[in-house]
Amino acid sequence: MIEKISRIQKIAKNANSPLVAINSSLPLSILVSQKIGFNRYILNFANRNLNTKSAKELNVGSKYWGEVQSQGENIVIKNLYEKPRILDEDILADGLNLIENLIENENLSWFYDYLFKSLSEAKTKDEMKVLAKMLFALQENVVHIPFIYNGTNGVFQLKKEENDMKIFLIFSNFAPLIFKFKDEAMCEITTPFNNVASLLKSEFSANITVQNVSALWSKKEQIIDIKG
Repeated sequence: MIEKISRIQKIAKNANSPLVAINSSLPLSILVSQKIGFNRYILNFANRNLNTKSAKELNVGSKYWGEVQSQGENIVIKNLYEKPRILDEDILADGLNLIENLIENENLSWFYDYLFKSLSEAKTKDEMKVLAKMLFALQENVVHIPFIYNGTNGVFQLKKEENDMKIFLIFSNFAPLIFKFKDEAMCEITTPFNNVASLLKSEFSANITVQNVSALWSKKEQIIDIKG
């Protein structure tokens, strides 16, 4: 899985280039900065503001990914996908090492031991919150690991049922993906964007599908409100 993370980040590097501000081959990060009227918003992307109309209700202050195209003198933004809040959470410094260990050790007893030991030794409220979320996710049969890779925050989630396994992967600079495995062989990757699907086809031999992608687990604030 580490090799797949590396390949995804290789694709994502193109998203940081100023050359992709328009006619992007990857979804662009967009901030909804202001609502100025019925279905009209000010969007900020690539260091520019755009006054635009949206057929769907957008959340002011939220960040989205969107496919940006240039049509003559007009800029068209389509397929807006709101960035999940899990990207704003604290990361685990050794998260990448945990993901590597998951590949080598299918039995999760070591993972429980790690969480309980780390919780007992946590020195800050934020550290305890991260570990508590991981533990609650595990109680719902989902491995949840916020990590950092080459300076970029990401979230890794894994859920296994008999011979089937799903992996949810998202980076702060790259839209979410779902990897599906059957009998340990990767059979499908799902993305919300057509342009990402085209790039994935050049990197992976699995079936690539385009549809909505949701996290395998999301936090419940009322049970992890740790008071300082």
